[in-house]
Amino acid sequence: MKRLQLGKILLLLMLPLLAWGGVSATVDKNALYRGDNVTLTIAATGDDIEFPEINEIGGNPIISQSRSQNLSMINGSFTKTISKSFTFSPQKSLRIPSYSVTIDGAVEKTAEIEVKIVVPSQDKSAPVVLDVNLSKTEVHVGEPVMFSVTFKKKPNIPIYKLDIEEPKFEGFWVKKIEGMEKGTDGEYSTQTTRYLLFAQKSGTIEIPPLTAKIGQLTRNSRRGMDPFFSSAFGQQIQYTKIFSNGVSLHAKPLPSGLELYGQFKIRAEVDRTTVLANKPVNVTLTVEGVGNIDDVQKFNLDIAGAVVYANEPTVESYTENGAYGGVFKQKIVVIADQNYTIPPLTLRYFDAKTASEQQVETAPIKVEVTGGVATKSTLSTPQQNSGLEVPKESAKSEVAVVPSTSYSEMALSALVGFLMGALLVWLMMRDRVQKKRVVKVDTIEKQIKSAKDDKALFELLLPYKNQDKGVDEVLEALAENLYHSANHKIDKKVLLDFFNEEEKVVELL
Repeated sequence: MKRLQLGKILLLLMLPLLAWGGVSATVDKNALYRGDNVTLTIAATGDDIEFPEINEIGGNPIISQSRSQNLSMINGSFTKTISKSFTFSPQKSLRIPSYSVTIDGAVEKTAEIEVKIVVPSQDKSAPVVLDVNLSKTEVHVGEPVMFSVTFKKKPNIPIYKLDIEEPKFEGFWVKKIEGMEKGTDGEYSTQTTRYLLFAQKSGTIEIPPLTAKIGQLTRNSRRGMDPFFSSAFGQQIQYTKIFSNGVSLHAKPLPSGLELYGQFKIRAEVDRTTVLANKPVNVTLTVEGVGNIDDVQKFNLDIAGAVVYANEPTVESYTENGAYGGVFKQKIVVIADQNYTIPPLTLRYFDAKTASEQQVETAPIKVEVTGGVATKSTLSTPQQNSGLEVPKESAKSEVAVVPSTSYSEMALSALVGFLMGALLVWLMMRDRVQKKRVVKVDTIEKQIKSAKDDKALFELLLPYKNQDKGVDEVLEALAENLYHSANHKIDKKVLLDFFNEEEKVVELL
């Protein structure tokens, strides 16, 4: 009877192997908290075994892998079993898929396995408590909300080490507030870390519970054998986990495709309103206010006939009395050879106080350019331009009557004369343009060599933006040196090569 019962037990133990043909898959735990690790082990029995290559499971990367082998003898013959283990940290419940394993030339498949992420419960009356809190549970997209993480402990609880999980916020832009606030809450002492959250999408957003690891010292068993180990060296750190509560936030969308929430002002200033042709005017654009100022987008200017270089903006932010704000600044350089107007720049936002769309804009700025192309025609009638009066005799002179038979001859002569004159003028102008451009190239080469600093070289090259890749790269490096404290070395040889090529092109015309 005992042998029969033992045979039934062995048969039950072998059923999984019989069902899956010598391959099995198991996990060390089927339920776990988010952030914990789980290990999948695939075991196969045979002489020639090929395991699948597994780099991720359910979108979760493999943290570590291990391999083991076991030899056993059954009925006088050896059996080889190889196991491969894969450790990963799932962020949500999943079904581990079936994997194919080749055993002695035959393909065997593992069973699918369910792994569930369970929500931890919070014990608010425990000696140590982790608590999270939102300053409000309903906001607009882009509206700041304060998220607080508070660790509480009773005075008689010694803690050697504390490791609080850094929160991860999907769907939020996050600004951590530096520093930690310490205080009390009833019989608990507290320490609080705060974050400012800005929802980037509308809808209900869940923030899952956080985990804290608490390290406490425990006496080593060796302490009873040797007095030396009565010190801290004879102690070990034992960790326990606690969990916070979870919270949710509902974010309402902003109307009309707006992205900014708060109250803002904008202004544009220039360093000069009168400038020589092809010399730069520096525009400083400033946006300041309270709200999600980090979401202000880079501005660009479109001015006909002008070269415009827009630098990357900078933001200096602050937090005051729970309100978040700052100053956005952007430098824009404009170069032209004729008068122009810097057009108004517009900023749209959702006003926090009026709960309505608002729009602010800069005033247009006129810039007068001297020594360049005239902006208005100066041509007028000969009488107005010359300043001389037409002699009365000329005004009264009689017109000679030409016989109609000579009109065609006169037209032909006039046409030939006009063409010859035009050809002569073209040849003279081409020669003059060639000389002028070659002289200009020579002059620029000398200016490049003698440029005393990055600013002088930057202003010299701006009119040639978008004409050559090498020049554009030098301009970008100079801008980073001037406006972002970079330290790029400028290779003037690249610039000289470009202008030498320009000179060759001119000579071939």
